Amino acid sequence: MSSHRILLIESQSWLSLDLGRLRIRRPEKADAFALPSDIAVLVLHHPAITITGQALENLAAAGAMVLLTDRRHLPTGLLLPWTGTSVLGSRLRQQIALDGSEAAARLWGELVAARIGTQAANLRALECKGALRLERMAGRVEPGDPSNLEAQAAKHYWANLLPEDKHRVKRGACDPLNVRLNFGYAVLRSMVARELATAGLNPALGIGHHSIDNPFNLADDLMEPYRFVVERTVLGMTLGESFAPSDRMALAGIVAAEVQLPDRVHRLPTALAETVASLCRALADGGGGLTLPVFPCRSTAGASCG
Repeated sequence: MSSHRILLIESQSWLSLDLGRLRIRRPEKADAFALPSDIAVLVLHHPAITITGQALENLAAAGAMVLLTDRRHLPTGLLLPWTGTSVLGSRLRQQIALDGSEAAARLWGELVAARIGTQAANLRALECKGALRLERMAGRVEPGDPSNLEAQAAKHYWANLLPEDKHRVKRGACDPLNVRLNFGYAVLRSMVARELATAGLNPALGIGHHSIDNPFNLADDLMEPYRFVVERTVLGMTLGESFAPSDRMALAGIVAAEVQLPDRVHRLPTALAETVASLCRALADGGGGLTLPVFPCRSTAGASCG
């Protein structure tokens, strides 16, 4: 199972299996090949892509995720590898038992504190104002976040991170900044969802996110402390009006980002796997904490705040 490559296809292509390799045929270009085991996420970003069932089956068996996007660069569907079948039943019972428990409140508090900590670190790395307030907030987060410091921190963070004439738009965004943020978050979300599926966890059963319309509540929980990777990448870009292929490749390239965990620096996919593994341990024994990013992290050269 791969943990280090995101393959982005955004032109007319025919994808099939050839001698165990994924074969990519494109008009007037030489065929390209990739081993399914070398692919973490396959992003299909063009309406004229054809892929065989055999190719999909082999990608899933290798642990790869397939992400579909629309013309606005937003995700429309995910194919998850279902390789954790031997533990599905026990994992599901553990997740159901966690819901509403003191352990769930504790874990959510850890995620919120880590997210606020990454926000503070981003402001410092990008030489923006407001980091000290977020650092103090991160230290005050209680289990379950009853004071809703997550929302307070987000409002403060975006106000200091973005120029005065820009705002964070989650859905339906058309402006260059938010289009890139949303695309990057979609890539990150798919990576988290892939690790959850590999571990046999149900992505719909969240810790802090509980929307009945969201099949990826748990992915949204665990990606919170990792959003900073997308934000630093986007703030380091030249934001042209068109969302160029080079921009999408740069955002897909977050797979190579380095994240500091308590033990050492990891590549992003490995860090996500460590976080998911720590959740599995917490579910199994009812105690223990999550393995989450710590700081200082390495800043992104050329990035700057508004």
